[in-house]
Amino acid sequence: MRRRLFVAAILTASLTTACGGEDTEEPDPGPSGPRRADRAEPLFRGGRRASAQNPAFSPDGRSLLFTVFEDGYNEGAAALRVLPLGGDGGTPGAAPRTLIDEKDKAAVNLPGSSWNPGGEVAFASDRAGDSRDEIWVLKPGGRPTRVTEHGGPSGYLEPSFSPDGTWIVFQESVEREGSGDRAALGSLWKVRRDGSRATKLLDGPATRSDNRQPNWSPKGDRLVFQRRDEDGEDWALYVMDADGSGLRRLTRGAGEHTDPSWSPDGRSVVFSSTAGGLELPQIFVIPADGTGAPVRVTRNPDTYDGAPSWSPDGRWIAFESHEGGEDRPSSLWRIPAPRS
Repeated sequence: MRRRLFVAAILTASLTTACGGEDTEEPDPGPSGPRRADRAEPLFRGGRRASAQNPAFSPDGRSLLFTVFEDGYNEGAAALRVLPLGGDGGTPGAAPRTLIDEKDKAAVNLPGSSWNPGGEVAFASDRAGDSRDEIWVLKPGGRPTRVTEHGGPSGYLEPSFSPDGTWIVFQESVEREGSGDRAALGSLWKVRRDGSRATKLLDGPATRSDNRQPNWSPKGDRLVFQRRDEDGEDWALYVMDADGSGLRRLTRGAGEHTDPSWSPDGRSVVFSSTAGGLELPQIFVIPADGTGAPVRVTRNPDTYDGAPSWSPDGRWIAFESHEGGEDRPSSLWRIPAPRS
């Protein structure tokens, strides 16, 4: 299972002995370790092949959920791990612990609002054994609980918890005949935590659009996601009400605007973008009401920076980063969030 079919981010990550690899996972020394010119600081880096992706802060800001792909960016089996953080919400406090690692299966979280207040995390996985991706939830130390079950060739991906933990919004990926990413159309759904009341919010095939990576706002009233018109070149960010109404475009201009999630006060959206003709995407922030221009946060022309998540205290943005092409494995970083 691949988390995203479009271009995205990464640097270097690792395999644990639990995965059967030769590399070892270690948290980065954080602020005491190497920094970039843009003040970004490493949080986690590892070995030669595995790719650390999709950072998502816990509600208390003291842990960081992420996905480790064993064979490189979006390649091979994938495990979920949690990196303990220190009191400042950013410095690693210990080595990451494994939530789920099933060798030949993929368990993948969404950057942004992946946790509910009860400490459960939502993820997509093909662990049921039929090669079809479904939505699951897992409380650290517990066993996975299946939320969705559906037929047909589509996959259910990119789950995001509502702030009260009662709903999950997700993407249904539908492949058409064609080649590559542009052959896909995605619809957006929401479902109750117990699997009931599945509701389609946005129909990709009917609107001839590909809709992905929905993230719930802190108040639970809105969703932000990325959208591309059928056979289009560029991704844009859109916002809509949690019932599927009130659709409006957030970003303008050419480029790939992807990976959106919210600031803790709901006033801003952080995302990855090639705005301004960048060769490699960087992290940007834009007002959620669409009244202002994007503000660039990371400034490192040699790396792809993506999959950003804002810390609950508003101080930090965590993201994944890699050098050069998308086949490079990724590491996790943090950077101070811009002041509003």
